[in-house]
Amino acid sequence: MEDQVLTDLRAKYPLPDGVSDAVVNRAQLAVALAVSENTITKYMSQADGGMPVLSVGGNGREYEFQLADCYAWRMARDEEARRQKAAGDQAALQLALAFRNDDEALVNSGERVLSAKDIRAESEADLQRNKAAELRGELVRASRVREAFEDMMVAFRITITTVVDYSEMEFGLTPEQVEKLQRRCDAVLVQARTELSKVMGNNGQGRVAVLSRPGSDQGDLSV
Repeated sequence: MEDQVLTDLRAKYPLPDGVSDAVVNRAQLAVALAVSENTITKYMSQADGGMPVLSVGGNGREYEFQLADCYAWRMARDEEARRQKAAGDQAALQLALAFRNDDEALVNSGERVLSAKDIRAESEADLQRNKAAELRGELVRASRVREAFEDMMVAFRITITTVVDYSEMEFGLTPEQVEKLQRRCDAVLVQARTELSKVMGNNGQGRVAVLSRPGSDQGDLSV
């Protein structure tokens, strides 16, 4: 680490009042910084400018460290770690709010934003409210609604496609009357299929098989 960088760090992070600067060995530095000697070794070997070493040990000689230099380096390192964590937390909150369709301006406005804990608590509360509403019969699962809807569509299709034969036998309709009724029933099926396709997001181009008349080549999309 360059001397000027160390000088700047020592000016920004001086030793606490009452603590004198001194040259210390690895064990003493570990005690001073409340870490293990292995951690001191890791600090020294960090690729992005490790902890400054006053003199390198070896052949029976201990490593020596300037206490003020190491303290300033450690304080700067901790502050940078806090800054990176805060930036990561803010980015995570922004993305969480985006998924919740909140106004992006809220994140940058300085107003309070939801923490990850707040979001989790609110989600759990929503889940409990939905479960309670389901037990009261106020909410119905989409799969159950779909099943009920399909059952109704099948019943409707069977009724509308058999009403012609039933009417012919029950009321003795003439061939002309049977043909008119058949055209009317076919038109009802086509209209119902078209409206359902619109609801399903097909812009009227999709086809609903469950509403196709038997023998018809119309419809290949089930409800």
